[in-house]
Amino acid sequence: MTNTGKGSRTQAERRAHSRRAVLDSACKLFGARGYADTSLEEIAADCGLTIRPIYHYFGNKKALFAAVNEVMEQRIVDSLEAQSASMAEYWSRFLQLCEDPGFRRIVLIDSPNILGRERWNSSIVTQTALATFAGNDGKNPRKRFRANLFNRVTMGAFAEAALAVADAEDVAMARVEAEQLMAQLFDGKVQLLCKKPWQQSAARD
Repeated sequence: MTNTGKGSRTQAERRAHSRRAVLDSACKLFGARGYADTSLEEIAADCGLTIRPIYHYFGNKKALFAAVNEVMEQRIVDSLEAQSASMAEYWSRFLQLCEDPGFRRIVLIDSPNILGRERWNSSIVTQTALATFAGNDGKNPRKRFRANLFNRVTMGAFAEAALAVADAEDVAMARVEAEQLMAQLFDGKVQLLCKKPWQQSAARD
């Protein structure tokens, strides 16, 4: 008979399980309380470990928060996978993520303050967005700069709009208004990223 209990796990599997447990607890507590009001001792207690494995796997509190932020960022990347989606559809998916208070707290509020806004430029979200919006000629310096600029403006607008919706007295009304505004501002503009400047002028005329 095959032993399927804890004793059958390899050391690597046990370590992976413990690391995952720490990340799950950190995502929950950082999301509920925020970075400043969450201690490593509380995270260790929540996942049933001592604080020592947290230092072993992550090094310190800031590094653990960075790992948590990467987990949340992957959710944004997953929402960008549909290459044919319109900007309004991207916004709707992003807003759905931001309906989770934990996601909103970690990604939009604490991450820029704890990890620095400059980190966003090299994040997996930015790189995926560049690949999505830059077209097939992302190595062209002009097009890459245009895509990077568009990406930063768009993500900044998404973040601020999501916070405004979350803070509104009537969230349902705020979401409808935000979706309409984002559609007016951005929908259809992605195609302009791959046009030459004179082509854009002709498109506007």
